[in-house]
Amino acid sequence: MSEEIKEDIKSYKDEELKKSISVLELRNEIAKQLSTGSKTDDELKKLIPGATYEEIVLALKNMLTLKLINKEGYPVKYTLSKEIIDKLKSRKEMSGSDLNPIKVSIIIESMSSDKGALREGMEKIEKLLREDKSYFLYDVTLAEIVIQEQTGLFSTYIEGEVSCPDFKSLLRLVYYYGVTAIDVLKPDKLSIPISDLQEALFTIVDMTHGYAEMIYKLKQELGHIKKK
Repeated sequence: MSEEIKEDIKSYKDEELKKSISVLELRNEIAKQLSTGSKTDDELKKLIPGATYEEIVLALKNMLTLKLINKEGYPVKYTLSKEIIDKLKSRKEMSGSDLNPIKVSIIIESMSSDKGALREGMEKIEKLLREDKSYFLYDVTLAEIVIQEQTGLFSTYIEGEVSCPDFKSLLRLVYYYGVTAIDVLKPDKLSIPISDLQEALFTIVDMTHGYAEMIYKLKQELGHIKKK
């Protein structure tokens, strides 16, 4: 594959990820507004001035397709589905037992030419995250696999809300699970003791060193294969 094609795929992937993140953020904001009662699209536009009317309508259609919301009456009003209301209630109850100071919303996105391998890899990541006792997991969802029209590659993502006991574990979450987007939900401000910061920096150094060693070994193996 030529460098130009690789760069085109990377640029397209970045652009599609930005779009996905934008829709997810708007979807979350709409859900937040609907949690206080039913709303029309015009009412949502007034409550979410940062989004255009077209973007809100697109997000509402997306949420209807995913059965996250219902619509009824005239003028049409949107309400959260019972499943989402129950999930929000469950999250609120869960937060009462969550003592971790850091809570984040994450996206882990991946693309591949092999649909089966992509599903297997992402399901493994989801399973590892669910079983990781280092974190308090509120929710994690693996999206359906779709085909990106421009590249012809299969694409999917994992979306979740996770809390971390400290800054070091947050860095591990990002690096170990290959987080591609992250939004800090709490706290508004974080004070880190110098000892914790130093430990976190050592963790980054170790991770970077391990990554560099892996790349070096892969290059050696590839060079050995070419010689054969």
